[in-house]
Amino acid sequence: MNDEVLMGAAVEIADEVGAKAIVSFTRPCTCQAKVPLIWVQDLQLDILKDLSMSEIVSTCEHHMLDAAIQIYLSHRFEEGVVVAVFPYAILVYDLEKAKNFVDVRDYEDLVPRDVMYAVLKLAMEIAVEGREGRKIGTAFVIGDAGQIDRHSHQAILNPYLGHDRAFRDIKNHENWESVKEFAQLDGVFVVDRQGMICAAGRYLDVSAKDLQLPGGLGGRHLATAAITHLVPAVGVTISESGGLVRVFRDGACTITIRSDIRITG
Repeated sequence: MNDEVLMGAAVEIADEVGAKAIVSFTRPCTCQAKVPLIWVQDLQLDILKDLSMSEIVSTCEHHMLDAAIQIYLSHRFEEGVVVAVFPYAILVYDLEKAKNFVDVRDYEDLVPRDVMYAVLKLAMEIAVEGREGRKIGTAFVIGDAGQIDRHSHQAILNPYLGHDRAFRDIKNHENWESVKEFAQLDGVFVVDRQGMICAAGRYLDVSAKDLQLPGGLGGRHLATAAITHLVPAVGVTISESGGLVRVFRDGACTITIRSDIRITG
């Protein structure tokens, strides 16, 4: 079945079920729909043709969860359904599955929802884009800046020191380019609960020796986990090697998000 026929069927299904969007894992084509069209890029699904129908559905649901997490963060769709179009299947997908996996409300006791949305979306962009053609890793620690400062030190001159709040607000997308530039520095970003970036290039003076964490995590990940065990804070890390975005609180890794799926639209 060609992509145009699949998309036409998806449009009809979306109208029937009241879907919030159509998410297509096929090649982009011209399609008229009443809801947003979201295209998934850089995902090779040739393997589907060699699978049984039950295996196709299982694989599609797995990939749709990864895409739905990004849709949840970028479009803030917290409920409802989307229609997912694959080369050999069309699924009606409940967005609750993504929200249950990545729910920023789970962190509202420490960080406001809009700040968590901004940091996670920015982290995903850094993981996908890198900088100047290469992958980079960095981390954000969000919480009481004074408490974080007592367990860290500045390794370089703080590029955010003395700047107006308007230029330090991580919720403002216009400030993200400078963040991406400073993400190439060693150390972490410190962000307060209002979303103001207080420092970049800061080293955490903590130990993770008593924490139960997955194997293979680098020093920046371990230190970020440790600081969230020591003070009320949330840590968000971007892995340079794997492009994974991880969230830490209370010394534990609570979320792991893949960045190899990209959405547009």
